[in-house]
Amino acid sequence: MDRNLWTIIKAILVGIVIFFGSGFSIMAFHNDIGIVNLFAQIYEQSLGKAPESIGGLEIGYSIGLSLGILIFFNHFSLKKKETDPTPLQVEMSKYEQDVEDTIERIKEKEKQQS
Repeated sequence: MDRNLWTIIKAILVGIVIFFGSGFSIMAFHNDIGIVNLFAQIYEQSLGKAPESIGGLEIGYSIGLSLGILIFFNHFSLKKKETDPTPLQVEMSKYEQDVEDTIERIKEKEKQQS
C-alpha cells in the first residue's frame, strides 16, 4: 500500500475516533449535569408544561454548542480572521514551558547533589 495513502487512512481514522469521542464526552457531561431535567424545568417554568418531543430549546442549544465550538477554536475557515493563537496552541506552549522548567530544576538538583 502506498505510504501517502496509508497516512491519509490513519488521519481519517483518528479524525473519526476524535469526532465520536468528543460527542460521547459532551453527552456524558450533559448526562452528569442532568440537562434533560434542566430543560424540562425551564419549559415548566416558562410554558407551564414540558413538551413531549424535542423542543426549540434543545435545537437552539445544539446549534449554539456546535457553532460556539467552531468559532471558539477558529476551525474550518480558509483564512483565519485573527492571528491570535488557538486555545490548543496556548496549552501546548504552557506544556512546553513546564517541560523546560522541569528539566532545568532536575539539572539544578543534580548539580547540588554532586
